[in-house]
Amino acid sequence: MTGQSRELVDILNERLKIIQDIAAANTEHMRLNQRASGLLVLDLADERDGIDDHAHEDERARNEAALEKTMAEIRQLEETLSALDAELEATAKHEDG
Repeated sequence: MTGQSRELVDILNERLKIIQDIAAANTEHMRLNQRASGLLVLDLADERDGIDDHAHEDERARNEAALEKTMAEIRQLEETLSALDAELEATAKHEDG
């Protein structure tokens, strides 16, 4: 930034985009949690049936890594949103005079 404050509408537009990104990341995180639950059910069924081949370990590891990645993305987006809210508040106060 060059030292000039941005217009309120620009900040609000960026804020809207970040909120949409957070919603998308939360949706993906929920999908991955559901997948993790499904893998757990498969593991329990294998255990019940006496199957001990750990067929889902790689898939579970990939899913866990994806969960961690989406959680990190959500945290980063929330930090960005917080900074935008602070900028929005400062800009609104400045425009109010």
